[in-house]
Amino acid sequence: MKRWHSFFEVLQQPLKMLFLAILLLGIGNLLTNPVFNPYWTINNQYVIMFAEAITRIGIFLVIYFPFFFFLRLVSRKSNGIVTILIGLLGYFTFIIFTIFFAGETLPQTAFSSLFGISLPSSQLTAFAGKIHYPIQTGLVGVIIITITTRLAYQQSRSKSSYGLFAFVDRDTWGMLLNFVYAIAAAFLVSLAWSYLFQSLDQISAFIASDISNPINIFVYGVMDRVLSVFGLGSFIRQPFWYGSLGGSWINMVGESVVGDVSIWTTMVAQNLVPSTAGRFITPYYVLNMFAVPGLIWAVYSIYTDKMEKRRIRLFFILATLVSILMGTLLPLEIALILICPLLFVFHIMYTGMLFGLFQAAKVALGFSYTGNVTVALPGNLFEFLNFARNANYSHVIYTILIVGVASFLIYFLVTRIYFKYLALDLFNSGSSRRYVDTTIEAMGGTANIKMLHASINRLTIQVFDNSNLKLSMLSELGATRIVETRAGYSIDFGSGSTMIKRGIEKQLRAVQRSA
Repeated sequence: MKRWHSFFEVLQQPLKMLFLAILLLGIGNLLTNPVFNPYWTINNQYVIMFAEAITRIGIFLVIYFPFFFFLRLVSRKSNGIVTILIGLLGYFTFIIFTIFFAGETLPQTAFSSLFGISLPSSQLTAFAGKIHYPIQTGLVGVIIITITTRLAYQQSRSKSSYGLFAFVDRDTWGMLLNFVYAIAAAFLVSLAWSYLFQSLDQISAFIASDISNPINIFVYGVMDRVLSVFGLGSFIRQPFWYGSLGGSWINMVGESVVGDVSIWTTMVAQNLVPSTAGRFITPYYVLNMFAVPGLIWAVYSIYTDKMEKRRIRLFFILATLVSILMGTLLPLEIALILICPLLFVFHIMYTGMLFGLFQAAKVALGFSYTGNVTVALPGNLFEFLNFARNANYSHVIYTILIVGVASFLIYFLVTRIYFKYLALDLFNSGSSRRYVDTTIEAMGGTANIKMLHASINRLTIQVFDNSNLKLSMLSELGATRIVETRAGYSIDFGSGSTMIKRGIEKQLRAVQRSA
């Protein structure tokens, strides 16, 4: 777990950039989307131009967030510029060769024109009939090429200065190795993707067999969030939002409209109240406006240092507003995976339950959208209020509000319970006691501890005498980072930090009582 916890420290900056991307995308959407015309209308061309610009920036950052994660991962070691260059060669080699290795049975949703890379059919006469775009691999491809990059770099460091390839320096040798590894990875991933889509086709067929069944919709909800976290959400969204798997509707002139979101958008545009659409969107109103804010403020409540809480309070307010007005699921879910995987599993299961619950209650509220499913922001407050103005949606609105308030409380309580009681020793194996005892010993005993605070991933301890410290014991225990600050020694124990603090405080109280 020590290495796993360290990834959160490494990927904090890309996560912040992803949050900024959603903020920019959301602001641009609020300024230009005609859905919000009942609240405001922007006619100033400069404002519209600014909104379009930040929307494009947000779209770019969201679509390519796996690539920015990749850059951070390959640069985490020393000699960063060399590993970045080796990694870039491997990454682009990988995505280009997936064009050639892609199976003919893969659907259109499996491909994407990443960085504008494509090859016309005239240049691929030997591969006629194929779709000539790279395969979408999201974070899966990033993880694989990060591994090959590190392997190639490590092997290049031990290259001999003698022999047949003595004229090739170590850095160039690393690039050549990663070039070969990336081609092999492209072949294996292309092969694996054929099996992946066979499985997805079976799952999608099961869901589409009865989209009025809560169990089927539960499966969709789980798959949607799991795939979205890995940057592959379009695999499940596209066929249900815009394809025939999401249902069909025939308008008054006999035109057929397919896809849940397409049906909703078309019916709302014609001032009709959709009765057969919206089931694939409804839970996002609860998640964005209630559940995520509950989790955010539960995390805030875990911080015990009052000065630290004042410093971060504005960010938590901003994060709450962004969630309610735009949605922050993606960066939050990635952070949950890195900090507290068990809480992520709870979130995924709860999301699936919301999908099933609303379907069982026959409650549906969609959103009007025709764009890229990867950068869609369903379930925001203004769209919710827009429908709340219509009496035809009153039952749906009240149901979402009731479920939303309950979800806020559930997320708040579950998050606090996790960090206070479950994060470190779920099965009561005794590891929490070992962490507490070793930390006390490393800090010079209970008599040497002056003050301590905790957050969701860090324990801060002030001591009376620095000469009594044995900090190496903390590294051996699993601390990924130890930094001396003005507030004390900041020790990164991951999500177990709060439990360790509570254990130390318990022993301090026991010592005081016995004195």
